Order: sequence, then structure tokens, then C-alpha cells
Amino acid sequence: MDTLLIAVTVLSLTMAIGLAILTTRLLREDRARAEARIAALTQLSAEPELEPPPALLDEPLPVTTPDGFVVEAPSIFAARVEESPWGRRLAIAGALAVVVSAGIFAAHAAGPSAPPAAAAAPAPLELTALRYTRDAQGLTVSGSIQNPASGVPLSGVVATVYVFGPGGAFLTSGRAPVAASALAPGGDSPFQVTLPVNGEVARYRVGFRTADGAVVAHVDRRSSDTVASTQEQP
Repeated sequence: MDTLLIAVTVLSLTMAIGLAILTTRLLREDRARAEARIAALTQLSAEPELEPPPALLDEPLPVTTPDGFVVEAPSIFAARVEESPWGRRLAIAGALAVVVSAGIFAAHAAGPSAPPAAAAAPAPLELTALRYTRDAQGLTVSGSIQNPASGVPLSGVVATVYVFGPGGAFLTSGRAPVAASALAPGGDSPFQVTLPVNGEVARYRVGFRTADGAVVAHVDRRSSDTVASTQEQP
């Protein structure tokens, strides 16, 4: 629609410019003819007047018809009424003006095109299981995710874990790719992230990203019993 609006606008401007050029040319030609007539009349007025011979006097001559009627022939010097060319010129200009106005009206009637609809966000991953173990080596967080049937194919998904101490102090973070290199809609995959941690762990948080670092949204689909047993906040 934007292309049509631009095309109609350009066509209207082109026709308007053409109309202006045509009108200017016609006015210039009419002015030139008027100046030529004035020059010719000026030259004739400067010449001495001559008495026309009797045979050339502007007098109607009698004409006899085959029926014997006598009529007067029109004078050869009678003034001829010439049709003004401006009637035809104004008609052309009016037609062009109508076309330009119609184009502008159509462009305004069409209105601006509606903006394209925003693409729907893909369905988020579903966190179906989450657990942790703590030993001398650090903290290990594992679980499972599922790509819903309404989701989009994903590849190179990485699980990221953030660990916090008492009072919300940040301790460390780690990341590891999920077991499945590609997650088709409806597919699932386990994951496991091991982090060396020094100090008391109060809570941790799990997130998911693509290989290039873009965040992949997820929702918690664990049952209430599973969440209570882990005693963690993903």
C-alpha cells in the first residue's frame, strides 16, 4: 500500500508539473502572437494610406440566382469571427486537474497501510524437574526441560546456574549445554551443571540461553510436591 501511495503521489506531481509547463508554453505562444500582431499593426499605421480603387470598395455586389432573384453577396472584407483557442486549452487543463485531484483523493482514501503484525513469541521451555547435590567438590544442579509442542526448534541450548549466599550475596555461576544438542517441538532433555562453591549456599537460580547468549524463556512445570522436596527457588 505504501508503494501504491508513493506511485500515485509521484504521478500526481508529475501531471501537475506537466500542466504548469503546458500552461506556461501556451501563454508564451499567445503573448508572442499578440506582440507580432501589434508589430504588424504598428508597421501598417506608419505607411501612407492609399485610396482604394472603386472596384475594391467594400460594397456588396448583387448576385442573380437561377430563379431571377437578386441577392447581395457577402463582402469579401467582412470581419471573420475566429474561435478563441483558450476554450480548448482550458478544457485540457481542467481534465488534467480532475485527474490529479482524483489521484490525490484516492491516495488519501487509501490511508496509511497498517503496520505489520508483530511476530508471536515462541512458547517458553518447560522446567519439569530440578534437584541439587552438595559435596566437597561444590554444588551440582540437575534437572529436565521440555520444548512444548507449540514451541519452535531449538539447538545449542545452555543451562546457566547462579548461586547466592545468605542475604542475597552473589557467590558464583556456571553453565553447561543440555544433553540434547537439538530440541524439536515436544522434545525433552536432561541437564547438569557443576560449580565449585566456597561458603554457605542460600539459594540458586536456573536459566537457559542459546549458544550465542540469547535468553530462552522458561516456565516452572514441576509439581508442588517436587518443588517442596527440593526446597530451592529456580
